Amino acid sequence: MSGFRIVFAAALAVSFVCPAVFSDEPLDPARLKVSASDSDAPQTVTTTDGRTLKLVWQDEFNGTGLPDESKWIYEEGYVRNNEKQFYTRARLENIFQKDGSLTIRTIKEKYPIEGKPGSRGRKEADYTSAAIETRGKASWQCGRIEVRAQLPKGKGIWPAIWMMGDNSSTVGHPFCGEIDVMEYVGHTPHRAYGTIHLHKKGGRRSEVVSKGGDVLLDRPEEQFYVYTLEWTAEKMIILVDDRVVLEFNRAEEEPKTEEWPFDQKCYMLINTALGGSWGGEIADDTCPTEFKIDYVRVYQ
Repeated sequence: MSGFRIVFAAALAVSFVCPAVFSDEPLDPARLKVSASDSDAPQTVTTTDGRTLKLVWQDEFNGTGLPDESKWIYEEGYVRNNEKQFYTRARLENIFQKDGSLTIRTIKEKYPIEGKPGSRGRKEADYTSAAIETRGKASWQCGRIEVRAQLPKGKGIWPAIWMMGDNSSTVGHPFCGEIDVMEYVGHTPHRAYGTIHLHKKGGRRSEVVSKGGDVLLDRPEEQFYVYTLEWTAEKMIILVDDRVVLEFNRAEEEPKTEEWPFDQKCYMLINTALGGSWGGEIADDTCPTEFKIDYVRVYQ
C-alpha cells in the first residue's frame, strides 16, 4: 500500500487465466455467508507444506459498533500516495461492526477537517474512509494469516490488506519491509494483487525492489474470498482461497536489499483508499462503497 505502485507493476510475476466475464454464473452461496461466532474459527490449520499451526489471534467482528480498541488503532488524515480520502478516527459512518462482519465505508461528502491531524491545511475533505492497524496491539513473525473479505466496488477504489515491520516508525518505509497480502483497484475489476516490497540495494532512500503476482476472481465485490499469507524464515506465499498468487523466496530476494527486513514481527493494516498513485481516476458513482471483512485469523 506504499506509494510505489508504478515500480511494482512491471514486476508482477504470476497471473492466472480465468474467464473475464462471470455475470452469467450464479454466486456461490458459501461465499455469501459470514462466520457467526468466535468458535467458528478452526483451532488448527495445515499449511501448503504440511505443517500444523495453532490459532493464536483472531477477530471475528461479531460485535456491534466500532472495532475492538484492544486490537485495533486508527490512521487519521491524508496519509500517503496522494490519495483523495481523509481517514477518520472512530467514526461509525466510516467503520462499524454489524451482522458478523466489519465494514469500511468510503463516502463522497463534504466533511470538516480543519485542525484535525493529517488535514494538510484543508478545511474540508471531499471523501472519507477508514484505515485500521494492529500496531502496538499485536504483531507476528512467521505463521499463517487469513483475512476473509468482500471487496469494495467502483472506479478509483484501492482497498488493501497489508503488513509492515514493527520498526516502521524508526527506520521508515521501505526499510521496514512491506507485505501486501491483497490489493485491488477498481479500474481493473476482478483482479487481486499480492506483492512484497524491500528497499533496493544501493538505491535512493525511497527506492524499492518488488515482486508480485495477481489472480482473477469471480466478482470479489459481491462475495467473500480468503486472502492468506504463509510465512516461514525461508519464504512467503500469498494465496487466495489456497490458490498460490506469489512465492517469495529469501534466497532469491535477499541479495537485492542491504538488510533483510522480515527477521522481525510485522503488524497488519486494513483500509480502503481512493484515487492516488494507483487508484487513479474516481468515477462519480463509486461512492458510497463498502469493504467487508468477515474475520482475521493468525496461526503459528
